[in-house]
Amino acid sequence: MEEVLFQKSFYQAWQLQMQAAVPEVQKLDRKLFNDPSLGGVLQSIAKKYEIEVARFQGEMTAERRTEERRGEDGWGDYRTIKTTWLDVSIPFVGGAETFRIAPSSMTVLFKRVRIGRNALTVSVVDNDAADKEVQDFKNMVEGNLQILSNEYQQHKPQLEQAIQQAATQCKAQIDAEDARDQTRSFRVKN
Repeated sequence: MEEVLFQKSFYQAWQLQMQAAVPEVQKLDRKLFNDPSLGGVLQSIAKKYEIEVARFQGEMTAERRTEERRGEDGWGDYRTIKTTWLDVSIPFVGGAETFRIAPSSMTVLFKRVRIGRNALTVSVVDNDAADKEVQDFKNMVEGNLQILSNEYQQHKPQLEQAIQQAATQCKAQIDAEDARDQTRSFRVKN
């Protein structure tokens, strides 16, 4: 399916990542909150919710296709017009979803693309300007991804802080429950 790049809000995508990470902390076994390995577990949760911004890597390839459509020529007659296209696949590593997330400042791209698991495919008319058009497109996308990566790095400590805060709240709740359980006339098993 073809789509326009960088349409989702960074802020919204970031909030969803943080909101997804906190419940994972809350689901941890209560015994873990008194275990020295808690820090490592919290780091693994933070790592799971990191955003790996895509970056282009590898050789671009193209497939040629011809498209026929009915259209008006310069004299007002309707004819079948043949256009030859190049579907250029640009391989990448990282998260494909990051092509959909808009950095706060970016170059607006109007080309529609197909986002695959490991390649971005853009279609250009097969003419002398095709190579320049692809290179310009690729450079603009790389610029947007770099800005997105910088913004993510600036916001990354918020994720770690939210996870740590959730763990602190869980530990405080567990400690309060344990203190209350100590005053009971019966033993509470956790």
